[in-house]
Amino acid sequence: MITPLQLLRRARALLHGRRLDREMDEEIAFHLEQETRERERLGASTDRARRDARIAFGAVERVREEGRDARGVRALYDLRGDLRYALRILRRAPVFTVVAVVTLALGIGANTAIFSVVYSVLLRPLPYPDTPSLVSVWDGGHSRAEFAGVRDQTRTLQSVAAYMPGIGVSLSGAGDPVRLTSALVTADFFNVLRVQPALGRFFRPGEDVVGNGSLVVISHALWRDRFASDSAVIGRSIEIDGVSRTVIGIARPGFSYPSSETRLWIPLELEPRKAGEFWGAYGHQIIGRLRPGVTREQARDDVLRIATQLQRDNPVWRPALPDYLQGIEVSGLQQQLVRGSQRLLYILLGAVGLVLLMACANVANLLVVRGAARDRELSIRTALGAGSARLTRQLLVEHLVLAGIGGAVGVLLAIVGVRVLVDLLPANTPRLSEVSLDAAALVFALLVTVTTGIIFGIGPARRLAKVAPAAALAGTRVSQGRTRRRMASGLVSLQIAIGVVLAVGAGLLVRSFVRILDVDPGFAAAQVVSAQVNAPRARYASAEQQRALGSQILERLSRAPGIASAAITTQLPFDQTNHLLATYVEGWTADPNKLDVFEIRKVSRDFFRTMGIPLRRGRTFDESDGPTAPRVAIVSETAMRRFWSGREVIGGQVRFPWPGWLSVVGVVADVRNNDLTGEATPAIYVPFDQDPESPFAVIAQGNGGAAATSAAIRSTVGDVAPDAPLSSERTLAALVSDSLSSPRAAALLLVSFGALALILGSVGTYGLVAYGVESRRREFAVRLAIGARRSSVMSLVIREGARLALIGIVVGVAGALALSRAIRGLLFEIAPTDPLTLVGAPLLLAVTALAACAIPAWRATRIDPNASLRRE
Repeated sequence: MITPLQLLRRARALLHGRRLDREMDEEIAFHLEQETRERERLGASTDRARRDARIAFGAVERVREEGRDARGVRALYDLRGDLRYALRILRRAPVFTVVAVVTLALGIGANTAIFSVVYSVLLRPLPYPDTPSLVSVWDGGHSRAEFAGVRDQTRTLQSVAAYMPGIGVSLSGAGDPVRLTSALVTADFFNVLRVQPALGRFFRPGEDVVGNGSLVVISHALWRDRFASDSAVIGRSIEIDGVSRTVIGIARPGFSYPSSETRLWIPLELEPRKAGEFWGAYGHQIIGRLRPGVTREQARDDVLRIATQLQRDNPVWRPALPDYLQGIEVSGLQQQLVRGSQRLLYILLGAVGLVLLMACANVANLLVVRGAARDRELSIRTALGAGSARLTRQLLVEHLVLAGIGGAVGVLLAIVGVRVLVDLLPANTPRLSEVSLDAAALVFALLVTVTTGIIFGIGPARRLAKVAPAAALAGTRVSQGRTRRRMASGLVSLQIAIGVVLAVGAGLLVRSFVRILDVDPGFAAAQVVSAQVNAPRARYASAEQQRALGSQILERLSRAPGIASAAITTQLPFDQTNHLLATYVEGWTADPNKLDVFEIRKVSRDFFRTMGIPLRRGRTFDESDGPTAPRVAIVSETAMRRFWSGREVIGGQVRFPWPGWLSVVGVVADVRNNDLTGEATPAIYVPFDQDPESPFAVIAQGNGGAAATSAAIRSTVGDVAPDAPLSSERTLAALVSDSLSSPRAAALLLVSFGALALILGSVGTYGLVAYGVESRRREFAVRLAIGARRSSVMSLVIREGARLALIGIVVGVAGALALSRAIRGLLFEIAPTDPLTLVGAPLLLAVTALAACAIPAWRATRIDPNASLRRE
């Protein structure tokens, strides 16, 4: 067995090969000179002495090889020679080399880019110690009481924390007011994740209890950008939503959990005495660490026990126990984070793997076709003593060199591809900010390159090495054998089959995306601009202050030039969070513990006109619905159909968890507030004047374009509330477009892969048919010479291509049916067995394949029988 030291010495010897060869040549020359002089001394002439000395010494090259064997570097010398020869061979065929390299680079580059995303998002361990013990407890949004129950009663978790992500806050007192994303966290949050601060400290036990101080931890990015990395910020007070909070710590660089936008961590204050807020406010996530030796199944049983007790203790509402316990799981934190992105990314990885397989088949086919041109060269080398194993090794090295060049170019393409993918994938894809072409991606690219070189190279190499030297030395053409033809034909059919699979997948996703675009969101997005007004909560804490702020903004904005209408809402369509409330419906709700859930929107009176939401029955809000007027509400069509079926909805009564009935005065069309593919949720609208809330969004419809409308909103809010920063300034059309990011990305990427597969399939078909025409030139010449029509020759060639296409299409359709089931979850109102797609995609491949056959078929008809037969 060769030791690493021996291998190092041999590599060093190879690097110094020229010097060692020169020393060996000098030694051989010395021995020959000594032998020559000895024979001259015995009376031989100089020429005869030199000749006899060489005969006595033996083959010089054999001596050189024996010397290399003695130094253990002969194999390395042979490899170096093979590499040089491979580069010369590839340089002699520039067109073939460029086509093969580009084909492999596209396949390897696309796979490396997709793998970088998949690894960073799904596979790379979370950057926390002992990641396997980190779990998401009781998946879903929970109350603070449920967190406290798990924390206090658990037997399987050594630490537990809760957090509420995505809380927008206003930061002031350190430059201009700015809107930031914060997370409300319990005191053990950082301890559960086992992260250390870059500066200062994190929260201590008890600092998440009301009255224990107003504290905050800031991110490293915020410290760098807003506070110029000044360490004196520790202990300094900053204003967050008008509340003075003391900065106690700075997170380490790169830490931003639970989302990449998080810049602040604020204590999630627990107040059990406020039963309604403690038991009834949901949306909190619970994480924990398993005790050593505890499994997730054991932890789940523990949580089920705790939840059963919590259901009995709940003073606010008591749902049925089976419903309450349904879906309780304890899953790995990483698994929980990436759950929504797994299907799309794995489908893309599988699709791009098919593209690579197609690229390998294409290059292998090019090698098989090109091999016929090298039959004479390989036959001569065989006749001179090169064995089949030696030729196979040489050809395999040549193919690996080709794959290596393709892999190097592919890595360069992957650098660009990763950036494109990050921009193209949905913004809510977890860990997207961590995606990069790192060492793991480069190792993957290397493995793919080597594997690719072996896959597409070993078959043709073995086939080309089995040549017949006698025919070549006799000067006759070596024809392509039946086995070689079958191999090339099979590769073309494989390419077409893969092309059909990708084309069907792309077709299904495109048709699904078109169906989504046809969905009516329920509002008119044209010319409507929105912006979030982030008034400090401490300064606008009372309902009167919030109402006055909204009224002043609308009054000023409605008088601004170019503004047709303006309104206020507490939530825009397609917002990341959804305001839901359990609601009691008079005449429908029988059990107070089984309340139905409504989406709630608090809106000003011109909201429906500004948004273009049609009124179906009754009226919209007007000046009479003021703060002291009887409380009213407007419901959506879905709510009317579900809860007032067969009853008069106008005048109906609803009530939220707090006291006071609301009288329904109108019904409006459904709005797809969450996504265009889901069913509309029952919605209820209440007047902003009767139930104000901050922060809120301003929407305005203008006549001068989106830029002018945005400028009017900024100017108005800046004049009325200079301490209330604006954020999320966007058109409603942009909100709709962003909601389509996931299906758009899936459709666009699969269409790109399908188009690439179409090109590769066309090139492969063209190459095989073109070579078939060239290798059968004598046959076609004879046919034409004895009277065959040129059209029949063309038909003969095209039939050969059509046969290969038909085989590939049949196999491809079967594979497409399997793929369509895998992407079922990404389709909208399109069946996985959609007839139009299953017929149209193979038809497109068939037409493309026949078009690729047309040029070689036309060339076959232009063969001159006399010239061709004379040449043969």
